[in-house]
Amino acid sequence: MNTKKSSLFKKILKVSGISFLILLIVIVSLPFLFKNKIIQKVKDTINENLNAKVDFGQFDLSIISTFPDFKFSIEKVSVVGIKEFEKDTLAYIGSLGLNINLKSVLSGGPYKVNDIEIKDAKIHAIVLTDGKANWDIAKSSDTAKKSTDTTKVTAFKLQLKRFKIENAQIVYDDYQGKMFSDIKNLNYDLSGDFTQDVFDLNQNITIDALTYKMGGIAYLSNAKIKAKANMSADMPKMKFTFKENEFNINEFIINLDGYAAMPNDSDIVMDLKTSTNKNSFKSILSLIPAVYKKDFAGLQASGSVKFASDAKGTYNNHSYPSFNVELIVDNGKFQYPALPKSVNNVYVDLKINSPTSKLNDMVVNLNRLHIEMAGNPIDMKAVVKTPMTDVNFDAYVKGKIDLSSVKEFIPLEKGDELNGIIKADIEMAGKMSDVDKKQYDKFKAKGVVEINKMKYKTTSLPYETFINTMILNFTTQFVELKDFNATMGKSDFSAKGKIDNFLQYTFKNETLKGEFNFSSKLIDLNELTASTTTTAANTPTASSSSTMAVIDVPGNIDFTLSSTIDKILYQNMDITNLKGEITVREKRVTMHNISMNTLGGKLTMDGYYDTKNIKKPSVAFNFKVENFDIQKTFTTFNTVQKLAPIAQYAKGLFTATLDNFNVELNDKMEPDLNKVNARGVIKTNDIVVSGFEPFNKLADALKLSNLKTLNLQNLNLSYFIKDGRINFEPFVTKVNQISTNISGSTGLDQTIDYKWKMEVPKSMFGNQANSALNNLLQQANNAAGTNIQMGDKINVNVLFDGTVTKPTIKTGLKEELKNTTQEVKEQVTQVIVDKAKEEADKILKDAQDQVDKIKAEAQNLANQTKDEGYKSAADLENKGANVLEKMANKKLAEKLRKETDSKSQKIVDEANTRCDKIMQDARAKADEKLNKK
Repeated sequence: MNTKKSSLFKKILKVSGISFLILLIVIVSLPFLFKNKIIQKVKDTINENLNAKVDFGQFDLSIISTFPDFKFSIEKVSVVGIKEFEKDTLAYIGSLGLNINLKSVLSGGPYKVNDIEIKDAKIHAIVLTDGKANWDIAKSSDTAKKSTDTTKVTAFKLQLKRFKIENAQIVYDDYQGKMFSDIKNLNYDLSGDFTQDVFDLNQNITIDALTYKMGGIAYLSNAKIKAKANMSADMPKMKFTFKENEFNINEFIINLDGYAAMPNDSDIVMDLKTSTNKNSFKSILSLIPAVYKKDFAGLQASGSVKFASDAKGTYNNHSYPSFNVELIVDNGKFQYPALPKSVNNVYVDLKINSPTSKLNDMVVNLNRLHIEMAGNPIDMKAVVKTPMTDVNFDAYVKGKIDLSSVKEFIPLEKGDELNGIIKADIEMAGKMSDVDKKQYDKFKAKGVVEINKMKYKTTSLPYETFINTMILNFTTQFVELKDFNATMGKSDFSAKGKIDNFLQYTFKNETLKGEFNFSSKLIDLNELTASTTTTAANTPTASSSSTMAVIDVPGNIDFTLSSTIDKILYQNMDITNLKGEITVREKRVTMHNISMNTLGGKLTMDGYYDTKNIKKPSVAFNFKVENFDIQKTFTTFNTVQKLAPIAQYAKGLFTATLDNFNVELNDKMEPDLNKVNARGVIKTNDIVVSGFEPFNKLADALKLSNLKTLNLQNLNLSYFIKDGRINFEPFVTKVNQISTNISGSTGLDQTIDYKWKMEVPKSMFGNQANSALNNLLQQANNAAGTNIQMGDKINVNVLFDGTVTKPTIKTGLKEELKNTTQEVKEQVTQVIVDKAKEEADKILKDAQDQVDKIKAEAQNLANQTKDEGYKSAADLENKGANVLEKMANKKLAEKLRKETDSKSQKIVDEANTRCDKIMQDARAKADEKLNKK
């Protein structure tokens, strides 16, 4: 036992001891006068010291009939986890009884317990993938609530004579270690005088059915266990010597001799040997579930068997005892009396030798395995060395079996049928290091496994399984799935591809990689899942987490499937033309560019399903649906039923997106919508909603009966999901030809919170309402001295509250009528302001037009003046009979150009000055016009 396991064992004992001590202290104190208070005090005290919820039913005490001892019993004790284990009942005890020496309690210990009896216990132990265990419930000293009692508690000591368990059910589910065990109807009787330092310890154990799986392989399946384990216990030395013991696994019997000692917290010292004098070949066969489960008593068997094992040395974190295991079967044979054929010539020669404290020195030698089943021979041989560092092996398997002959030597269940041919011829030899280095020339791997026309039919499944062809070709580099063609009921499956890293996966538990092309014409998931049942731990006080219902994705698989599926039937959905890529990697199934047709439209998606935390698997997706039928969508998806209940009353088609949908699932594979954060867009051309209660209330409030059936046109709305509500950002649509701005949200609790801004045509209201509006308008015009007419539409605000089934409606129609006068005044004022602004804008525009004209004329004149002056200067430069005259004319030309530039610029400047004055005057007139109005 390593230090971690030893510490955990001590922690469990400590927790049990503390809890037991608290129970004793409180029970002894005035049990008859304050029973109800005692019960509550015990519950509170235990719950303060444990990270779990502890509860129990009635308890009883008896002193007179058992004096000087007292008898204590308690019923229906339950321990339920918290946080990730909040739905798991760790332990449930139907009844717990103790017979305790009264004097030892009153004197403060050591407590002398004559016997402890536990009946109808149910335990469900779980280890998550991160290593967290649901039984690690003891609070640390700094988090446990301190008692207000300052009395010093003495060290806990216990002397026990007998411990008994009746009808216990135990499930151990280790997701990290990939181990699972199920113990049904465990009965255990332990007796011994623990008050002595050295005494005889007697144990009797029976288990009706024990199942043990590791890595997905069932090593025991509903095996019957019976054990008589008597030993001499030396408590000061913690040494236990076995004597007169016998362990039965079905019909297989093992005797154990030697001792095991725990001199300290980290070491287990042992010298153990097994003997199997009572065993025969038939008893070995009882370990095979298919052989043992039916008509085993009448089985005729012959052949010699030798089984021996021993272990000697110290077990701790860094050391193992040396050990040997030997199994020899010579000329084995068995036959059921009612069947025509037998299994003959069974030879097994298996030796496992680990001579040192290091497991790497272990050698596994299967020198021979030969078996002939109704004339079908199978041969196997294997040698494995250095298993911990560099696996070195040499193995082969060769055989053929006609499955139709199985019924001739193994009794099948009524209605079961098995046919087909399986052939295998595989050879492998070499070191794993050569494979890792891709030095394939140093490694030998070749062979083939073929399955042809395999048919399996059983009454436990509503469909037949038929493997028409499966061919696996083994090479040093990969395993080729050359062909796979199978049907399961109505469903068909075809695949081709290859598997890499097969040897590393087999011997080093590394990731198995593969790439496949997968296709199917039909997958009927309704048929394939019809017989699937999930059972959780049988715990009567709390609903189990039902982790069996969650589909666990293997962590050491890396597969890529390019898939094409013509049709999938799932619940009430018909899915067609599914295409895309699916990868299985690191406990996650990821979907790339998946497209399919369903619910009358098309769905495309990307996303994943992740089981790194098997207690809370998660999904993340991006969806796009095109032309989905609203009614079909509502009846198919419960998520739509919760977040969009209006869909139940709507008819039409819609297109939508859903982005970043990321959420954890519960044990029923249902999303926790309260934790969803996602966004999307919904578009529709034309939908009709009828019978929706909020719209019925709206119609009644506005006295417009036609609003009970709404026609919504050209929807294009954005939404987001947060905190359990679907929220719609403001959008405009036509509601029965009424332009409406809508915003708001719907919750998972069916509460609604919406605001509608409607522009309702006056014509939709009755004559009475229109007459009132016209009178108010006339009064406003008279007061303002205007003659403005009200438009054809009335603005109405509508607030929806309450729930989908019991909505409340508030409208702004009455307030709208009261405020009409003020609105008309505001309209008149706005008209006047608009007119003044129009006049001011005209003044500025006319001035700007005048300025633009003046500037254009000035620029033209300036350009003309410049052109004429520059031409005269050029003519002057060309005159002159000699060099001196030409030089003089050039200077005169330059002077003329400068004068021309100055004259041209003066024309522009004078025009700008004039324009500035014009604009200044115009702005003054415009401001005067606006201020006056």
